[in-house]
Amino acid sequence: MDTLAPSRKTAALLNALAVLMGVIGAMGLAWAALYRPEFADQIIALSAISFTLALIYFDPLLAFLVWLFFIPFAPFGRFDLHMPEGIPDLSYTRVVGSVLAVYLFAQIALGRRKLLTPTFFDLALPFFVIPLLWSAMRGYLGWLWGLQSTFDAFLIPLLAYFIARQLITQPENFPKLAKTAVGIALVIAVAAIIEQATGFAPFRIGTTTRIYTGDIRKVASFLGNPAYVGLALAVATPPAIMLAIESKHHLHKAGYLLALVVLEIGILSTFNRSAILGGTLGPLTFSILNRRLLKYVLPVILAIVLAVGLSWSALENTSIGRRLGSESPIDYRLEAMQTGLEIHKSAPYWGVGWGWFGRLAAGKGFRENGVNVLSTTHNSYLNLLVSGGYALLGGYLLMILGLGATLILIGWPRRKARRFFPLYIQMAFGNLVAYFIPIAFFDNTFSGYANLLFFALMGGVISATLGGGSHTDSSSEFVK
Repeated sequence: MDTLAPSRKTAALLNALAVLMGVIGAMGLAWAALYRPEFADQIIALSAISFTLALIYFDPLLAFLVWLFFIPFAPFGRFDLHMPEGIPDLSYTRVVGSVLAVYLFAQIALGRRKLLTPTFFDLALPFFVIPLLWSAMRGYLGWLWGLQSTFDAFLIPLLAYFIARQLITQPENFPKLAKTAVGIALVIAVAAIIEQATGFAPFRIGTTTRIYTGDIRKVASFLGNPAYVGLALAVATPPAIMLAIESKHHLHKAGYLLALVVLEIGILSTFNRSAILGGTLGPLTFSILNRRLLKYVLPVILAIVLAVGLSWSALENTSIGRRLGSESPIDYRLEAMQTGLEIHKSAPYWGVGWGWFGRLAAGKGFRENGVNVLSTTHNSYLNLLVSGGYALLGGYLLMILGLGATLILIGWPRRKARRFFPLYIQMAFGNLVAYFIPIAFFDNTFSGYANLLFFALMGGVISATLGGGSHTDSSSEFVK
């Protein structure tokens, strides 16, 4: 007889106690929300962070996926723990990501988890991170602000890469990561479509203008800017295609293809040309490497281009035509490029420090649209060059080359008949193009969530491919 097993009466009492504690907690939270809203926000933030951290102990992969999915909701769900002035906030993104990374490092140190073999990308990271930290230490608003800014923009995404590499070691786990990325991207896409169509935007952050031109809205749901919204959606399009290929059930295939259509409509709803470029080139690159997809994707793209070309005369004088054909953003970027290169000459090797472009450009008479705000480079590569000189931009380009070399090195030996690379690597190259080309037209410093999604997917792709790759790689039907 098991004397440790509780009796039915004891179990009922424990359940009743749990329900009672839940009711008391809910009532306490309701009271705090009415009379002490700031205290209620702290309770909600602590609860959300604690719940996700608890998941790490039971299932690190599940905790990782939950974290990725809920990051865009954090500002609206009160998941961020705000600290007194002068102390960085303990945001949901920072706390959970950092603790999960430390947990995995600790498991490696204790011998419970294997440190994976470094790739070319891993070896290139110090050449980017060290100049980045040096630039941050000389930040425009001080070293603490500089470190906080670069941590959110670049270091958290690189931690997501490390976490994905350590957790997505089995090929069957990568579709879980891809589904999470597509799932949250669908939520963002639907919000963008609704905002563009109706102006209803309950998940909008920031105080940027709401109108591009005429009746074309400047959507900002969840991520604060059309470019950041569009980049996150563009990064999610290749995973949606991959999931459609992987699915064995026709209904599931149709569902992922529908998801892809919604993502592309969401991208179009941003009316951001860099996002549209990424949302086009990513799937096209995937299709070229896959070959079988090209006969479906290329006619669709050609039909869209032809339709826009034939109807351009009718669209040219509409709000859509004026937005898509606007030349002032191009003129601004050219002037920013010229000003940035002039600033770069003053500190060519290590740069002028993080965030100094706007102030120094204003000193040269350059301001965004002539209004009383500091301008930005609107070019991620120019921003890195000005902020950290040849050292930082060179390190970033080396990191990109290292990522490309890693994908080629692990993909080429695993190629099949009539295909250059296995499925996951095809998807990764689609993502590479969908991410690194658009960021030439805006500052990816502010697109932290898109950065995080991209690097998480890259970490997952690398480990999943090394672990065996997609089940369709061995399918005779797939390689015909």
